[in-house]
Amino acid sequence: STPKPSSAASDVYKRQDPITNWLGLEEILGEISIWSIMVRFILAFLCSGLIGMERARRRHAAGFRTYILVCIGSMIAIFTNQYIFEVYGTGDVGRLGAQVISGIGFLGAGTILVTSRSQIKGLTTAAGLWVSACIGLAIGIGFYTVAIIGTIFALIAFVALPKLEKILTKGSNTIELHVELYAREHLKSLIDYIRAQGGKINLVDYNSSYANSGLSVYTINMVSWGKNPSLIIKDILNLDYVNFVEILL
Repeated sequence: STPKPSSAASDVYKRQDPITNWLGLEEILGEISIWSIMVRFILAFLCSGLIGMERARRRHAAGFRTYILVCIGSMIAIFTNQYIFEVYGTGDVGRLGAQVISGIGFLGAGTILVTSRSQIKGLTTAAGLWVSACIGLAIGIGFYTVAIIGTIFALIAFVALPKLEKILTKGSNTIELHVELYAREHLKSLIDYIRAQGGKINLVDYNSSYANSGLSVYTINMVSWGKNPSLIIKDILNLDYVNFVEILL
């Protein structure tokens, strides 16, 4: 039969999680047992469920169920790896966890979209799924403290930081416009107009999604000329060669 790991290896592999040590539950939650299995499933469900509920409330592509499944799946993977290591005494204890970290990228990539107006959507959702997988790995290996604290900070990032981000960018005079022109040759006229008003062009990007629409469409990143953004939109929209314009958020 395959030899089990030495007692020294087992001692190194035993849980040193601060919460389980503080509660005096290292023997119960640190080893493979029905109780540790149930605790890990419940904790994975709760931690990922909290993050998923916040995402679902904002109508994002990955919501409540997706985050829970990702977290539980990664927890199962690393817990299975632990079982193989402890029971059969073979394998790398972190191998399946490493596969989860790289594999979750495929799921995250599916949530990232480039809209018809050259806006990138879904980066935060992809990052959230990756974090949820990492939380599941921490729970699966018995590092409950990191999983709980990580969940709290992830929730702070999702709930509080958008408000802080708005405050920090409120005074910025850099704006990004979606502009639809009737013809391509009008682009120079628009750039000349913006510069004449005191604006500065940072980037002009042609939007090929509208190639067959009969319009010439661009995304323009610019420094505004001191007016309220809504007034800038109104001024540009009054130009004869502009069909539509809006600020991209």
